[in-house]
Amino acid sequence: MSPRYAGFWIRLVADLLDSLILTLASGLLELVLLGAYYWIKVGVLTLQGRSSPSFDDSFNSLTLQMFNVSLYFILAFPYYYFGHLKWGTTLGKRPFRIYVVSATEYGPLTPWQSVLRFFGYGLSYAVFCTGFLMAAFHPQKKGFHDLMAGTVSIRRRPE
Repeated sequence: MSPRYAGFWIRLVADLLDSLILTLASGLLELVLLGAYYWIKVGVLTLQGRSSPSFDDSFNSLTLQMFNVSLYFILAFPYYYFGHLKWGTTLGKRPFRIYVVSATEYGPLTPWQSVLRFFGYGLSYAVFCTGFLMAAFHPQKKGFHDLMAGTVSIRRRPE
């Protein structure tokens, strides 16, 4: 029996779910870490008898943006790496029964394939998401990250 390849639109919805999960997690973590830093700073300034700035004035926008991007990356790597390596899917793909498998034998990914696929995501996003758009036209619905890592996304039937 030939595999059912996961198409572009269903993968787009799954990717939006994964992005939402990671954005919420990194945003929450950012608030916790920045809040802790701010209150420590307030405590130190109070002990020194100096006034403390407001929360908004304590951070410049470039620092916040770089911090947010860094946290997102720090959370995204294990999310995608272990999700694809250990379970073959992510929280966003699971409801649609989309699994990422090796393109040659349709088995589990190797650690190297999982790493390549993760960094391939960045390249797929790089130029107006053209790496993802490739999946709409490829016969096996492969995006650039799939071609780079030797993987394919399939849909499994309910068991």
